[in-house]
Amino acid sequence: MLWRQRFLLLLILTPLLSSAQSPGYPLTLVTGLGKAEIKAAPKRIVALGAGAEDIVLQLGTVPVGIEAHYWGGDKQGYLPWFREEVERRNAALPAILNLYPETDIEAILRLQPDLVVATQSGMTQEVFDHLSWFVPVVAWPKSPWLTTPSQQIKLIAQALNRDPQPLLNDLDLTLKQAAATIPDIHRYTFAYIRGGASGGTLTAYASGDPRVDTLTHLGLTLLPSLAQQTPRFGSFTSFIGLENAERLNDADIVISWYLNQRDRNSVEAQPLFRSIRAYQQGGYIPMMDQALVVAMGYGTPLSVRWGIHRFMPMLQEAIAHVKRRTD
Repeated sequence: MLWRQRFLLLLILTPLLSSAQSPGYPLTLVTGLGKAEIKAAPKRIVALGAGAEDIVLQLGTVPVGIEAHYWGGDKQGYLPWFREEVERRNAALPAILNLYPETDIEAILRLQPDLVVATQSGMTQEVFDHLSWFVPVVAWPKSPWLTTPSQQIKLIAQALNRDPQPLLNDLDLTLKQAAATIPDIHRYTFAYIRGGASGGTLTAYASGDPRVDTLTHLGLTLLPSLAQQTPRFGSFTSFIGLENAERLNDADIVISWYLNQRDRNSVEAQPLFRSIRAYQQGGYIPMMDQALVVAMGYGTPLSVRWGIHRFMPMLQEAIAHVKRRTD
């Protein structure tokens, strides 16, 4: 019965594929969840996860559907830099897909996509298999939620048969120009952490996570003890535990983000958290602007260009404290 339901959905929801081949197609991409066999140049693309919609847009196609981003976005679920760019192009905004607590496969298929990209996402094997019955799906390459911005750009560009180099150059130039405002930026080590309001929780974002990758691309050096840690499959953080907070004392800069002021107050009220050297000596950057947290966390050329000028004054102030205590 299940195959019959799938077949009927395929007939109803998926447009007939043209027999004419597009230059560069067909092509097959192998990801961590399976193959995506793309028969022709995609025109109706659904972008899921973190940052994929930015890259699809900058490669020249406005997605027909994107995952909702209410945290950091507006009431409709659009992030500011994405909405601004779509409107600058005088294009229609894509449909918003609410994918929690579970992925609504039928809502995706109703958009009649010819490609789904979920390159920096937590897509499961089950969702991939279901969607792949009807449409090619380009999932994450090796691990969920651990695709760097440059990996995303290259993978999506390959799927769309576009040159990734202009986007890679755009991102590199934006970050190099920002880095030039801090002499010898590579000398400064950092940790990007998340503390829990209770229970002694303390985790650090791992190498490969776009939050970390963006900062290392900027020129900062990830704290070596954290760079050596490998998170468990499906996770993008390494557990430290608040009782081990002293492990962060070699970091010149410690960055964290908070849901709101109450969240921040709860974390910072814990004595062990306050004992972290960067917290005590001015190298601590608490981020509470939701859109900025997302922009620097996605690390796409579009989001970084929007966020870097808001982030750099915070980093410059923290490094000024580091210099005063080391000079």
